[in-house]
Amino acid sequence: MLVLARSTGQSVVLDDRITVTVLATRGTLVRLGIEAGPDVAVRRGELDLLEAAPPGRAAGAAPEDGSGA
Repeated sequence: MLVLARSTGQSVVLDDRITVTVLATRGTLVRLGIEAGPDVAVRRGELDLLEAAPPGRAAGAAPEDGSGA
C-alpha cells in the first residue's frame, strides 16, 4: 500500500486515467473528488464488505444466538 500525504486541492493520478483530488478536510473527515472514465467502476469500500457478508446478514451485524440480548 502506498501512503501519501496530500493537502486540500492536491491530487493523485492513477494509471493516467483516474484523478483523486482532496476537496476539503474537517477533523477526521476527508472529502475526495474522483475523476474517472465511464469504464472505471468507483464505489465506496464498505459496499464490498456488504457483498462479502453471508446472505441474509449485513457485514458487522451481531450473530443471532437466540439469547435475545
